[in-house]
Amino acid sequence: MFDALFTGLAWLLSAYYSLVPNYAVAIALLTITVMLLLFPLNAKAVRSQAALSKLQPELKRIQAKYKDDPTQQNAEVMALFKEHGASPFGCALPLIVQMPVLFIMYTILRGLTHRTKEGVFDPKYLDKASQLYQDLAGERTMKAFGLDLAETASEAAKASFAHAIPFFVLIVGVVASGYWQQRMISRRNPQQNLDDNPMAKQMQTMTRVMPLMYLVFGFTLPAGLNIYFLTSSIFRIGQQWLIYRIHPELLPASSGAPVIESRDVTPKKPSTNGGPPKPVTTGRVTPAGAPNRSNKKKKRR
Repeated sequence: MFDALFTGLAWLLSAYYSLVPNYAVAIALLTITVMLLLFPLNAKAVRSQAALSKLQPELKRIQAKYKDDPTQQNAEVMALFKEHGASPFGCALPLIVQMPVLFIMYTILRGLTHRTKEGVFDPKYLDKASQLYQDLAGERTMKAFGLDLAETASEAAKASFAHAIPFFVLIVGVVASGYWQQRMISRRNPQQNLDDNPMAKQMQTMTRVMPLMYLVFGFTLPAGLNIYFLTSSIFRIGQQWLIYRIHPELLPASSGAPVIESRDVTPKKPSTNGGPPKPVTTGRVTPAGAPNRSNKKKKRR
């Protein structure tokens, strides 16, 4: 099953390479294709993050009200999530899905640069009649924009600092785009940063750790995978912008979006004639120092 998946994606990579004979561009186009397939999942995660952000005041109220009854607290929280169609697991799902996608991309790139005993490429998963196979077979490097995409930054640094500079520039781009992506999430979900919910804190920690993981991956994995990381991060930045552009109601309250109101019942005052309690009505609030128009009408009469 996995071989069929690898072969299918390698065929797609080969098709892109036949259109644009550049290894980095072909990898970027393949990454965009994969991200488009994952778009519904990522869009759901963005909506879940926005919904959780708006539910934070209500979650805090439930935690305070049922702090001595964890069972009831969990039941109320789950009921709240169900009522508003929110799920904390929806936020974490894209991060979880990234790992098998990373494994697939790593396997494909390693297959393309599979070496013989003589140290030359003998590509796997490719049709031997394809242009990509013909250009790689028998070669020792996978050059694009001055980078050997089959080489890691740590290997390049061992050769010389000058040789490693393009690799370092690529890594900086990967970390910067990953950081900016997480910054967008934090700015558009500000209440999550102040939340006392352990699950929300774990999610916040994961989003902060991801750019550091990109840094580690950037030095230890082939440069071709950094092309994947950079393209996917830029895609997600554009994806978040597009989703919030289409659905402005997902933005936090400071941006004009509605906030989830508490489910508490409106306080009631006792009736003076012995009847059932009546809700407290506040009417229109008159600003301090402003004349009361109703009193003026009474005086005129």
